[in-house]
Amino acid sequence: MTKNKQSFRETLQLIVDILSFETSDEVLMQNLANDNVNWDAIVIVASEHLVLPAVYCRLQQRSLLSYLPEDLVLYLEELTQLNRERNRTLLKEAEQISEVFKSHNINHVFIKGIALLAGNYYKDHGERMIGDIDILVASDDLDKAFDLLVIEGYSKFLPFSYQVQNYRHLPRQISEKHLGAIELHNQLLKHEYCHLINPDNFLSKKQNVNGISIPGPEQLIWNTILAQQINDRSYYYNTLRLKGLYDVLVVGLTKKPDIIGQLSKEKYSLGFLNLTSVVCPQLVVSEKTLSARIKKSFFILTLSSPKLRGIFFKLKSIYIGIKDRLKLIFFNKSYREHVIKNKVIK
Repeated sequence: MTKNKQSFRETLQLIVDILSFETSDEVLMQNLANDNVNWDAIVIVASEHLVLPAVYCRLQQRSLLSYLPEDLVLYLEELTQLNRERNRTLLKEAEQISEVFKSHNINHVFIKGIALLAGNYYKDHGERMIGDIDILVASDDLDKAFDLLVIEGYSKFLPFSYQVQNYRHLPRQISEKHLGAIELHNQLLKHEYCHLINPDNFLSKKQNVNGISIPGPEQLIWNTILAQQINDRSYYYNTLRLKGLYDVLVVGLTKKPDIIGQLSKEKYSLGFLNLTSVVCPQLVVSEKTLSARIKKSFFILTLSSPKLRGIFFKLKSIYIGIKDRLKLIFFNKSYREHVIKNKVIK
């Protein structure tokens, strides 16, 4: 593959243009025909952002694979086929879980990647990389749902090392007979931010697609953005994750001005829109705070300076790591006992 000069920002922009439904095939064709395209950089960045199969699928759908090196096309084809097969298996498993929950009147809705897959938002089942099967369950049904999954073979757990307080999902449930691990949620965001998304709203507005309950488009968009900004700490690190961006693009956010307007009025979702607008101008919003403008300017600066981006991320990681541990030590007795037993005495 070629190793021409290409800045990180140019790499990021080209990936977004490939994923976008707004960039014309003609414009993208001209960019791909440029001899300076560094496919090694594109593979690395797209892999880090978990959108490499999506890049392949979008280029295939646009009939633009001929601009890629042949060995890269073969690699991406094989990678995407493996992901496609995995996703089809996960979808079948989700259908089985759905039948069990419905037969026992469990109020639930599938969320995140599996919901987008079940909702037919992707043209190709190989586009989205999915980890666990995430399901939002009404609080009153949570324990019952957990026990039902145990009966269905999801009896192996990955327990927390200590008692976690007010966590948004139960321990991950694993089955030796099934591919996907299950995470049952009763909240969608970290405890201190859970008021930003009402789970009951998701459950009351769910849609049934091919026998699987999934959130409506607006709920999918809000959860994608706020989960990325808060749970994954993208707002804290002032960074952009392309997987989340592509998720809201396939749901059609750029065609929903009312939702964009609502998102621009909330601090964390506004932060997402501001950073996203750097590479996706269709999501530019006019309502910006001073803080949002500063964060966007710094984000643009870090795109041009990998060294600054690395230093900034490292310092923020150290700070949040110390802060989280101190918070646990002071407010979580189970964690203190875990530290004494496994760190101090040992």
